[in-house]
Amino acid sequence: MNERIQDGPIGDPVAALATVASAMGRFGVAEDERAGFLATVARALRDHRPGDRLTLSVTGGSLSATVGNGAAPASTATVAAYGETASDGRGDGAGLLDLVIGQHEALGRQGQELEQTGQGVVALHAELAETTERLRHASDLQRRLLSAERRAHAVAEASRARLAFLAHTGAILAESLEHERLLWRLHASVVPRYASRMTVWLVREPGLLDPYPPAAEAERPRPLVEKAFSSGRAQHATRVPGDEEVAPGVDTTIDDQQILAVPLISRGTTLGVLAVEPPADSFTAEDVAVFGELARLTAAATDNALRYEHERDVAELLQRAMLTDLPSSGRLRFTARYLPAEAGLNVGGDWYDAFERPDGDMVAAVGDVTGHGLQAAALMGQLRTTLRAFAIDADGPGEVLTRMHRLLSHLQPDDLATAVLAQVSGDGLLRWANAGHMPPLLRAPDGTVTVLEGHDFLLGMPLEGARLQEFGIRPEPGSIVLFYTDGLIERRGVPLGEGIDKLARAFARADGELDVIADSVLTDMLRDSAREDDTCLLMFRTATP
Repeated sequence: MNERIQDGPIGDPVAALATVASAMGRFGVAEDERAGFLATVARALRDHRPGDRLTLSVTGGSLSATVGNGAAPASTATVAAYGETASDGRGDGAGLLDLVIGQHEALGRQGQELEQTGQGVVALHAELAETTERLRHASDLQRRLLSAERRAHAVAEASRARLAFLAHTGAILAESLEHERLLWRLHASVVPRYASRMTVWLVREPGLLDPYPPAAEAERPRPLVEKAFSSGRAQHATRVPGDEEVAPGVDTTIDDQQILAVPLISRGTTLGVLAVEPPADSFTAEDVAVFGELARLTAAATDNALRYEHERDVAELLQRAMLTDLPSSGRLRFTARYLPAEAGLNVGGDWYDAFERPDGDMVAAVGDVTGHGLQAAALMGQLRTTLRAFAIDADGPGEVLTRMHRLLSHLQPDDLATAVLAQVSGDGLLRWANAGHMPPLLRAPDGTVTVLEGHDFLLGMPLEGARLQEFGIRPEPGSIVLFYTDGLIERRGVPLGEGIDKLARAFARADGELDVIADSVLTDMLRDSAREDDTCLLMFRTATP
């Protein structure tokens, strides 16, 4: 379809625009194109120059409007199908009015849509604000939970460190039975990490406290230390106010000179006071509790050490008092050595004895009582006295040890002992009996060493009516007999036979007088020894022709 609808000068732009609107309605321009088409033509009409013309035409299904000299259309719009029109016969102005009304309705709809969109945006904004607030609360909660977790972790780590400290210190206190040594090790583990200063005050005399570590000059304990000792309650001086109830059972005061004094109580007796000063800040309630437990451990360990040292000193005095003076005249020449242990429980039950019988026979013996300490030393003394009583008129070493065995089994059935007893008659005959002891060694004048085999059960074993055997030999004049206890030859992880062989070689190498030989043997044998047991050695040389 090709049709020219309008072609004439522009008189009234509004009338011209109404003509365009009427044409759009007539030829059925699509609703969604009308506004744009009309706006384009309106701008062209607004800017027209005198003499310009408005041309409307339909060509190939499109409505064209040209404003000007006809060079190019101002706008085009799609029209209805060829031969069809949409005109309702209401004139040029009706189309324009319809368009205005349609635009108004469209604007109304757009306004409603914009209003609905605005309401949606407001609702979305409110929802976003609510979500943001929830996120902020969640973030605050997460921060609080994280902070609480860190505090709990720090508390757990601090508790773990305190428990590890107590476990380590408890192990240190259990390692020694010398009170000065354990207190020195305790001081090294506490200062300066857990306390800037630590002093252990121990009772030396009734009512008097001595410090450890010892002070360079005479020092009196602080009043709170004396109060802790006299009251039996821990005393805590701190500069932090409000800590009067820092821990149960602790008397707390405010003082710039901070100190914690805890009494050392064991078996109901106050041994002294553990006094510590904080390394930096004041002690916390947890610190006070830890030092309270440390004081309990220290009291128990110190009490055990002091009791052991007292028993050891008494046993050592008793043991040395019972070590006999060796015969200085007669056919035999004697020498002896006794060395107490340097590690572990120092006093054992090792003993030796030598004497002359009324008939002129010489008796020599070495023994060892099971156990250590005062009880072992006392039993050792009883056996030594019993041996002398029985050996005065017994027929020989076998009878003496048999009678000692029966006496020990009857009077002290829980105790055991070893002993080797020799009797040398005037004609040079050496008889011996061995109750579970180390075998004696015999060195001939040419240096050959022989092990005197032959031994029996231990004294005190539950063997009713048993008798010990007796053995005999006639050594060459000038021979040396060596008795000894297990402390001379026993080593951890080394078979006993190897120790005896080593002793035999050392005995064979030694040269000189009897005392020189004894010292040489001790030096060789104890060079690699930890000295965990007593060592006893008895030698005698038979008469030379």
